[in-house]
Amino acid sequence: MNFPCLLASVLSAHLICVSDLRAEDETPSIPSTDIVVIPVSSPGSAMKVDAGNALNALKHVGYDNQPHFSANGELLYFTRMMDEQTDIFAYNFADKKLVNITHSDDVSEYSPTVYDDRTLSVIGVNSEGQQHLRLVNIDDASQQVLNPAIEPVGYHAWLNPELAATFVLGEVMTLQLFDLKAEGKADPLVENIGRCLQRLEENKVSFTRVIDGQHHIFLINQHGEIQATGIVLPEGVQDYVWLDSDGVAVGKGSQLWYISSTNKKQIADLNDLGINNISRLALDSNKKKLAIVHE
Repeated sequence: MNFPCLLASVLSAHLICVSDLRAEDETPSIPSTDIVVIPVSSPGSAMKVDAGNALNALKHVGYDNQPHFSANGELLYFTRMMDEQTDIFAYNFADKKLVNITHSDDVSEYSPTVYDDRTLSVIGVNSEGQQHLRLVNIDDASQQVLNPAIEPVGYHAWLNPELAATFVLGEVMTLQLFDLKAEGKADPLVENIGRCLQRLEENKVSFTRVIDGQHHIFLINQHGEIQATGIVLPEGVQDYVWLDSDGVAVGKGSQLWYISSTNKKQIADLNDLGINNISRLALDSNKKKLAIVHE
């Protein structure tokens, strides 16, 4: 199984997710968000951003969001809204081609995540508004709903090929383990969690929990055991990506920051690129390209 964990001209992209609206109680208006891909070096607290080579390739006005790199870093998967439908797209950095992976008529897909070499996992929202975890075949776009009893799923990250950590919507947002071999509902493990779930390694996923108004990062393993990291995200921030074993990158306004349990350092200010309101981040497995969602 393969799991994927530039700043310079701009990779423009726009997408909206129904999960975003329901999970975060945003206004019904669809945000116009872009994805910028920037070359980076020396990930960690010493990370350097090559803002002069940011990639602006998609040239789409609307909602592109939820970037996720392929295992080899050669493709960027993301969600795009076309009219009122969302599909999963893939951008190939080598040939600069953009492909609609799902092109479905009756399901909106979000949160593309590499499951294996030929399969993505996504959150699929059907015509009845049900949100299920699904597998999508990259070659023929066929889809498989996984355990329909666990619903509505907002976000997910794979601990291993048979177990995912999932953000399940409700009056209170909960963390639940999604076992592909199990049937029926799962037990909530943690309440008041954030939307950002990140796979660090086999059987280790990070998530955030809101404590005193700020998001604190925790780890969970395949046994449901939870461990605090001591990392507290800035006020108003819930998205992050791991840069090394100790710390994460986050966006605050136009700025990128490195934050660990003991260190906080500004990496770059991207205001000159017209980047503001940074939210989601993704880093390719080679730690050479950083995808940044912004307004």
